[in-house]
Amino acid sequence: MSFYKKDNPIFLNEALESLKNQTLQASEIILIQDGEITVELERVVNKWENTLPIKRIVNKENLGLGYSLKLGLEACSEEIVARMDADDISHPKRFELQFQYLYNNPQISVVGSWIAEFSAEVDNINTYRTLPSEPEALFKFAKKRCPLNHPTVMYRKDDILFVGSYDNFRFQQDYHLWGRLLNSGFKIANIPTVLLFMRADNELFGRRGGMEYFKNEIEVQKDFLRIGFISEIEFFRNYFVRGSVRILPNFLRRYFYQHVLR
Repeated sequence: MSFYKKDNPIFLNEALESLKNQTLQASEIILIQDGEITVELERVVNKWENTLPIKRIVNKENLGLGYSLKLGLEACSEEIVARMDADDISHPKRFELQFQYLYNNPQISVVGSWIAEFSAEVDNINTYRTLPSEPEALFKFAKKRCPLNHPTVMYRKDDILFVGSYDNFRFQQDYHLWGRLLNSGFKIANIPTVLLFMRADNELFGRRGGMEYFKNEIEVQKDFLRIGFISEIEFFRNYFVRGSVRILPNFLRRYFYQHVLR
């Protein structure tokens, strides 16, 4: 889990509390502090360092999510690693179900799950972010859209390191990683049930628009084309479809995500 000064301390506290409530406890929690943080965030971390097996990595400067996750993964001492964001809430049985899935399916490198999105209270769900579950369907799906909900994933560390781990493609670190993983012959899957609750307010959809986001997105698509993961036809299809979504006004983009993509 990576966090930085703009993260909400209340949300971080709830995220860490959901880790304490897991039926299968983590043996270690690698917490990457990306630059300076607020006093309130420091208090939250100090509180949980006395309860959870937290190992904190501190970046002196804000280096970005991709680089922070790469550092964090390298610091993990276990072969099976789970990912989570600093403002989400994991279902109590998330780790247990995903660990059991990977144990029973050694051919799978990454397993994710569905997400329930909420804006105020976790009991008030707005939408569900569902994805295909089987590896074959996900391979085809990944040529158009990100095949995994990143904050839900649990994966085999060695497989992620084999394809180069996270990179610095801003906004798209996870999608680029999954594409490289699939292109190298590894398999992914999703457990078709909600194992994570995600805050989805207007700021979330605002971050998914604009030219900067689109430019980063297209750089990922160019690299997919370069390595042979997608064809030229698939590249141009993705270019126009994604570009259309990024230039929409925020309220229309939110509607598109909640009523078309979900």
